[in-house]
Amino acid sequence: MQSLDLRLRLATIAVAIWLAADLGVAISGGLIIAGLGGTGAIWSQAALQRVDSFTAIAGLVFMVAYLGSVIFVARWIYRASENAHTLSDELTISPGWAVGWYFVPFAALFKPFRAMRETWQVSLAPDHPDSVEVPQSMQVWWGLWILTNVLGNISFRLALRAKSTDDFILGGWIDIITFAVDVPLAVLLIMLMRQISANQRSIVDTAIFE
Repeated sequence: MQSLDLRLRLATIAVAIWLAADLGVAISGGLIIAGLGGTGAIWSQAALQRVDSFTAIAGLVFMVAYLGSVIFVARWIYRASENAHTLSDELTISPGWAVGWYFVPFAALFKPFRAMRETWQVSLAPDHPDSVEVPQSMQVWWGLWILTNVLGNISFRLALRAKSTDDFILGGWIDIITFAVDVPLAVLLIMLMRQISANQRSIVDTAIFE
């Protein structure tokens, strides 16, 4: 079984960077709302142009940071699942599909959660994984993950068809709400990765001293 420590550190850093970039998008959303009169008077054309430039930069930084977090978290998921497979033959999802199911329509709603659940259970009780209850934090994490994807889809579709001031203001609010969802999502994801990594490390340590 291979160590998760390095992949955990890199994934944690990547998630933190993604969340910081997400904050930039939320700030740009707030600026759009304020600039277009959502909280009072409409800003000058020059000010709105600066907001537009900031929004474009924030969006680009977010996309790069999001891609980075996907890569590093996927690497951690793959290794954690791979380790779990060395501990038990009862897992139903391979390491490759533990990552791959995130990109398959419809199946992405439940298959990745099942993979994470199996990894969690085996990492706690390799001989009797079904006896391990799924923690509520994992269920909340998955609910938030689905919610942020729904919000992202709405934001993307709205951006494509936005024409009126109200459309842009609504988009700004969605960006702010998305960030509010992403904060606990990121925290719970990091907690889950740390706990699974610690559980697998504990199994190795126990085996060494037995």
